[in-house]
Amino acid sequence: MNFTAASEPSANSVTVFRERLLNVLLGLALVGAILVGGLNAYYTAQSGNISTALVYVGEILYVALLVLLTRFPNTYLIRAWGLVLALYGASAAAFLATGVRGDGRVWLVGVIIMGAIFLPPLQSVLNSLLAGVYYFSLAYAFSHGLLALPPGEMNVVATQFRAWTRTGTLLFALSVIIVAAIAIYRRSLENTLTESQNLNAVLENERLRLKQQERTLRRRLEQIHTASEISRVVNAILDPDRLIEEVVNLIRDRFNLYYVGIFLVDERGEYAVLRAGTGEAGRKMLAEGHRLAIGGGSMIGWSISNRKPRIALDVGEEAVRFANPHLPLTRTELALPLVSRGEVLGAVTIQSERARAFDEDDLTVLQSIVDNLAIALHNARLYQETQRSLQSLAQTHYRLIGQSWEELTASGLEFEAGDDTESDAVHQLRVPIDLYGESLGEIVLENTSPWGEEERAFAKQFGHQLALTLENILLTQETQRSIEENRVLTEITERVGISLDIDTIVQTTLRELSEVLQISEAEIHLSVPETATE
Repeated sequence: MNFTAASEPSANSVTVFRERLLNVLLGLALVGAILVGGLNAYYTAQSGNISTALVYVGEILYVALLVLLTRFPNTYLIRAWGLVLALYGASAAAFLATGVRGDGRVWLVGVIIMGAIFLPPLQSVLNSLLAGVYYFSLAYAFSHGLLALPPGEMNVVATQFRAWTRTGTLLFALSVIIVAAIAIYRRSLENTLTESQNLNAVLENERLRLKQQERTLRRRLEQIHTASEISRVVNAILDPDRLIEEVVNLIRDRFNLYYVGIFLVDERGEYAVLRAGTGEAGRKMLAEGHRLAIGGGSMIGWSISNRKPRIALDVGEEAVRFANPHLPLTRTELALPLVSRGEVLGAVTIQSERARAFDEDDLTVLQSIVDNLAIALHNARLYQETQRSLQSLAQTHYRLIGQSWEELTASGLEFEAGDDTESDAVHQLRVPIDLYGESLGEIVLENTSPWGEEERAFAKQFGHQLALTLENILLTQETQRSIEENRVLTEITERVGISLDIDTIVQTTLRELSEVLQISEAEIHLSVPETATE
């Protein structure tokens, strides 16, 4: 990296460092100008050299102007040349005051060094050439009497061109060494700063990458935690309506979404009917009975028909989409099918107000939630069907038990045990005999002393066991009766099936039914089909 002719510092660290150093030197130069220039102005004025004293005063004002320019942007190159020219002025004042043996040589070396540090390379070379021309011009002027020293100075030496040449040669030889050292150091500094800057850029990029990965990882962990939480809720609910209502609200709240809705396929498989939706929009669409045709011009219909997810990263560019007036702010829409055991139950619509709101990881997490929902929804349906079947079987079972018990107790059942000793203080305990909510009777116990809690609990447990025993007896009787009925039906069928004559079959059937059912009269009416008479 090299120093170009830019007039302002860039973001380059070398340029920034160079400007800061220039500002510091200008500040020190102002302090030095005030102290040294003020003293020189005073002494030269005392010696009668007013013109030189005015030069020192001008130098002070000039350096103050350069310091003032540090408050303005785009003035770096002006201030750099200003510092170099200030040093030219200081050397000129010193040469005019003391000649070749004075401080002018030091100031001239400073001109070359400052030019090498602060000026661009080409301008630094021009400045060094200008310094040589400037010095030998003074040598020519003093040696030919064009310039004169103040009274009392060494005029003989000042007018000897040889002395100026010898001093100038040493001066510029020393300046070349110093400038070369500065150039080497500057190049090394530039390389070091460049490497440092490149390393900082790499470290900054790595820091940003790690920070982005940290944000991504934190987001994924939150999504996984959310998916786990939703899965726990899904697996704990067996009511399908409550299940989908809980899920849509959880997905919307946990993922900060605009809208979430669940569509289920109707009985005919023609429409996807909205069964749960979030917010006011969901409430209105549920009230309207919102539905979409399967395979039609909507993402839900397409997703159910093709059993695949579909995403619109920008709904304005999506060809297959239902423009819902209740959801005007939707920018990204995602349709995920509800598939369980090869059956499509419906689909979930997930919508966001942001364009391109979902990435592949979001799709993976949301799809896993929807898959768990599909399984839970399928299980909830199976559970309800199982409960209805069990309830139907229980009702049939209760009815058979009730009929058997009524037949068994038609004449009344009552059993007593104990002695005939009467007592004035009788404590009675009634224990119900309940079977599936139906009362079969009760156990009445009497005692001369109050009944304790343990005795009451034992009697209650005994009543429950007695009810189960009676149930087993009734089921055994019902089974035996069914077996007997099946046996009789089998015998009648065998007897009837022996003959191929219709009259014989009818007569045999009437006789067997009369014997089994113990009836006095039975008739069989046969109708002739119309096709037989045509």
